[in-house]
Amino acid sequence: MRVSGGSVSQQIPRLVYVGAGGNIFTLVPSEGRVSQLTWNWEEDGTSREDAIRLIHAWPAWSRDGSRVAYFGWRETAEPALEASLYVVTADGIESWELAGLSGGMPIYGNWAPGADAFAALIQRGERHLSLEIASLAQPGKTTALVGGAPLFWSWSPRGDVLAVHVGGSRRGAAEARVLLLDAASGQIVREVSNRPGEFRVPAWSPQDDLLAYVEQGTGGSGTLFLYDVKTGEKGPVAITHGATAALWSADGRFLAFASTTRPDALLFSQIRVLDLSSGRISSLLDEAVTGFFWSPQGDTLVYLTVDAQHSHLRWHCLNRESGETSELARFLPSREQTFILSFFDQYAGSHPPLASDGSTLAFAGYLIGAAPLDTTTPSQIYLLPLDRSAEPRPVATGQFVCWNLA
Repeated sequence: MRVSGGSVSQQIPRLVYVGAGGNIFTLVPSEGRVSQLTWNWEEDGTSREDAIRLIHAWPAWSRDGSRVAYFGWRETAEPALEASLYVVTADGIESWELAGLSGGMPIYGNWAPGADAFAALIQRGERHLSLEIASLAQPGKTTALVGGAPLFWSWSPRGDVLAVHVGGSRRGAAEARVLLLDAASGQIVREVSNRPGEFRVPAWSPQDDLLAYVEQGTGGSGTLFLYDVKTGEKGPVAITHGATAALWSADGRFLAFASTTRPDALLFSQIRVLDLSSGRISSLLDEAVTGFFWSPQGDTLVYLTVDAQHSHLRWHCLNRESGETSELARFLPSREQTFILSFFDQYAGSHPPLASDGSTLAFAGYLIGAAPLDTTTPSQIYLLPLDRSAEPRPVATGQFVCWNLA
């Protein structure tokens, strides 16, 4: 059954997380209010012991905060996977199956800005990835837009076009391209590049007019470009080496970008920032990081470093204007948290770790502290206020967490 759902204020920071029993919950930290959205069993008319177990994964808030989408499947002895995309209203009262995935394995998904469609990355076969759209206006099916591997994308702010990077870099990938696709029909609006360099997600500016991507250069280098979606013109930003990730601040004034020392490296060696108003590029951080995220206000970056000696991660906060940094916490991420951080530039716009008011960081895993680390216990959801000196506070058992969108 499909319902419109009530309007929910975007001003109240709320979490969605996968917690006890593999179920999905929401939490309003300011009120301590927890709501359970799913249950991991399905009655078959006999007894609870004979009920069918349900698996739920990768919940994502719609931008208006009225709904949560998630993937779910039944745990059976059969090797075939029958997964579906589900939607539940934020109050948990109504839910429905938006589309079956016909044996495909769901990997990732995000909402269109208007919350009227959901884009999903589905693995079909051993090496084939498919970008598919499910529409609230036409429930029951998905429409395949493009296939290939690897495959990354971002929605235009209006939600009518997707920028897609499919096939990786040009080397060894004859079909590697950066495309603009019509979200409704899947038709190619424009080919941005047939020579993509080492990067993942085309970064769409909040103003809906600029796209940041990397094009292959000479001698193993690349060039980070800004592409004007209206005119088709492009301008170089910086020469890059290795893999590059770029994230816009929420107001579109700043573009933070970083590159690895080589394409297969995991650490980004430096974070630089382009000030769009002046065209000036400055070095914001000269430190090896594994990922970074803008605060919704654009005044700070939270970033991650690796403690290689002790095999854990460290959260840090960086003030954009002053350049001052501070360490926030040390932790061992859960499996799901590790996956998010490995593709932080894809998840940043759909599963933010920072609250919509910029006040609090959320993450899942095991906190490094005075007590010995015990990974045989369930991982925890932690909240860490950024506006005052405080320790991370566990609020629930869980493996996956994100805030609602600003």
